[in-house]
Amino acid sequence: MKTISGSRQIRRILHVSMLLFASQLVGCPRPLRKDQDKEQTRAISTGWSEDLPADGNLSVSLRALLVTGKSERPIVEQETLHAGDHLYFLLRLSQAAYLYVVLFGPEGEATILYPRDAGSSARVAARCPVRIPAQGTFYLQSPAGLQDLRVVASAEPLANSDPRLCEQLRLPCAQMKPEPVPLCTQEQTRALFSALKVATAASKSGPGSVAALRLLLTQEP
Repeated sequence: MKTISGSRQIRRILHVSMLLFASQLVGCPRPLRKDQDKEQTRAISTGWSEDLPADGNLSVSLRALLVTGKSERPIVEQETLHAGDHLYFLLRLSQAAYLYVVLFGPEGEATILYPRDAGSSARVAARCPVRIPAQGTFYLQSPAGLQDLRVVASAEPLANSDPRLCEQLRLPCAQMKPEPVPLCTQEQTRALFSALKVATAASKSGPGSVAALRLLLTQEP
């Protein structure tokens, strides 16, 4: 059995150390964990992107989609729509909160899109997508004019946290007790869309936190 002299052994140790140091300088990538690799692959294949900021505040995101036949595409800000167009909305909240969506038509009439009726819960689980309508699409009818979509997320029932805004949106504004948070699977909470608009509460999340956004759509005949 051959032995290595002290000087040769020292040189070998120094050589290995220099190689390791060089590999760090050139930025050899660390191997991804299996779950990270799956998520990265999924992001590339589905166009996944995070639509909500992770700053600790209550936020709401909105995506509007126009459906034509068997295809659909995102609606852009200030896009002109026409009577007969079919569309739907996707929304998400950064935290479990109460969601309200109201559409004001060209003549000022208010249609409450969410919650759908007075007996429905307005509370939504954190990062759980809400599709409006739940199935199918809305279609625009005459008269032409401005469609004004209002979206509000509130940490408490809006009647409790901001009664004036509740009245402006023409919602049922009687004081309400807190509602339980609905269930939402982990798979559902992963965003599969980028947002058209995002609104964040002005202050750190708390009982009175409210985030509101507005989307104006011009409708022609």
